[in-house]
Amino acid sequence: MSRKREQEHQEEEAGEAWLLPYSDLMTLLLAVFIVLFAVSKIDAQKAQQISQEFSSTMMNKDYAGQGSGSGAGGSDPLATSSPSDATPVGGGPLNIETESELESFLGEYELKKLETLKKEIDTKLHNDGMDQSASTMIDMRGLVIRLNNAIFFDSGSAEIKKQSEDTLIEVANLLNTVDNYIRIEGHTDNVPIRRSPYPSNWELSTARAVNVVKLFIAKESFSPNKLIAVGYGEYKPVADNSTAEGRAKNRRIDIIILSSKYNNLEEPLVK
Repeated sequence: MSRKREQEHQEEEAGEAWLLPYSDLMTLLLAVFIVLFAVSKIDAQKAQQISQEFSSTMMNKDYAGQGSGSGAGGSDPLATSSPSDATPVGGGPLNIETESELESFLGEYELKKLETLKKEIDTKLHNDGMDQSASTMIDMRGLVIRLNNAIFFDSGSAEIKKQSEDTLIEVANLLNTVDNYIRIEGHTDNVPIRRSPYPSNWELSTARAVNVVKLFIAKESFSPNKLIAVGYGEYKPVADNSTAEGRAKNRRIDIIILSSKYNNLEEPLVK
């Protein structure tokens, strides 16, 4: 009898013994799922960040390589373009993949509207003999008019040269017909400032952008609400600062007619 009771007691213990490893297994599985969930979230964020950085890199590459399209006298080589990588939209040789991406991002209607404005500005720059110091391109930000600082400013100065004001005013006259916000960006090379009232390239690039904005308002009655002045200093290069040619390309003013998606970012928070 005692043996039978002992055997039954042992069988009962064996029947309950599985609960401990089972609970450990459930706890382990729960921990694994939590880790996998966390990793999947991190990877999604990283993937988005990598995608944004890749897009930014490709856009910067396009900025450096693209130039103005055809003007009144046909396609003209510009300072910021080269035969191998120039892919302007609206004039000159067209990169089909780039146009497809732009049309997908901007929409066909907006892309055509920017192309039409681009041609008008190209013609104006050509007629003013500005082909070698100014260029236009369309990217996802909108229509970019790139101006060489050397034509519009003396070294270390933010005052617009008198002989260059007329060109800026004529460009402003064309831009005053669009409803989009217009961003004026000041850029420099990475050479530290010397013998200048501005302590750094930050202040110099910002002052140049602000003075272009002031000119637009004073001469073409631009609404101040439509204009944005930004100074990037040397921190948004489009070329290699280690060469004289690259530094010359980086010293620039970019006038950007913002595309609708970027335009929405500039809408006032309170109306």
